[in-house]
Amino acid sequence: MRRKTEDRYTRLDAIESYIAQHPNGCTTQELANEFGVDPDTIRRDLALLESRGTGLIKQGRRYFIDHRRIVHTLKISNNEALALYLAARLLSRHSDEHNPYVVSALDRLSEALKLKVPFMADHIARAAMAVRERPSRPSYVSTLEVLTEAWATRRKVWIRYESQRAHENTGDLIDVITERTFAPYFLEPSSIGYACYVIGFDDLRKAIRTFKVERIREAKITSDPYTIPSTFDPYKELRSAWGIMWGEDEVEVVLHFAPRAARRLKESVWHISQRIEDNPDGSCIFTVRVSKVLEMKPWIRQWGAAVKVLAPDDLREEFAAEARALAKMYSDSGED
Repeated sequence: MRRKTEDRYTRLDAIESYIAQHPNGCTTQELANEFGVDPDTIRRDLALLESRGTGLIKQGRRYFIDHRRIVHTLKISNNEALALYLAARLLSRHSDEHNPYVVSALDRLSEALKLKVPFMADHIARAAMAVRERPSRPSYVSTLEVLTEAWATRRKVWIRYESQRAHENTGDLIDVITERTFAPYFLEPSSIGYACYVIGFDDLRKAIRTFKVERIREAKITSDPYTIPSTFDPYKELRSAWGIMWGEDEVEVVLHFAPRAARRLKESVWHISQRIEDNPDGSCIFTVRVSKVLEMKPWIRQWGAAVKVLAPDDLREEFAAEARALAKMYSDSGED
């Protein structure tokens, strides 16, 4: 297909993209035919591309893009730069861990934006510095490295995972370590506790499970390959989750928000299923359908006495019992 380009710089971008899409490379004549110019023009274009740090290399008569040698140049508007800045700020605040890869990614983004929007680039560099100054936990970074490699190469990982369960006699929570092989399907950050989760098939339970990366005590990549089923759609599954936990059954949660909290509630979309009904007194009824109520509890608690659980009944009773315990605790706090 012969392409029509308006100017040389548009053609240069198109040539770079075209070669990148052809892993077997392209000849000068093939490019000339594709872009409707003579071979000498293509040769001059290729020379300029090479000088721009595109990673262009020549092997015999064919040209390739070596992605390891690319020096990327961002061509973006101010509004797109702002979007990248906001994403960078969220990335820097997502975890309380020192992550050298977050630091290097933010540093590179800052460098790329220096000429376009220097003041945004400076703030991104400062965000990188904030991450750099956090306490280092090499085991966490090492676990992320193993999971990333396993996900990219589709190989299973062996993990030692720490979880909690109730003691069968006392009911007290105890730490339990289990070993399992696991096929990573998806990595998902969570704003709840600034944590990162990995979702995939757990050979121990013979089902899809979600693991908190911070609780993985040891991880090793194996030689066992795996395939992500075409039926697995994390975006579809997570639609019913309040955070990262999903299931087949959904629970309807109904909350009453006092007038003093209603305005703040309505400033944000908290869940895709939410419905808000206004009351004459300025209060409102907030209804959502989620697969796991557990993740909602910290969010409900943050509203304090401005919210009242109406349904489901077991959640309402749980919060009522918690309120009674808090009332007792504070009423007894001044006594010796």
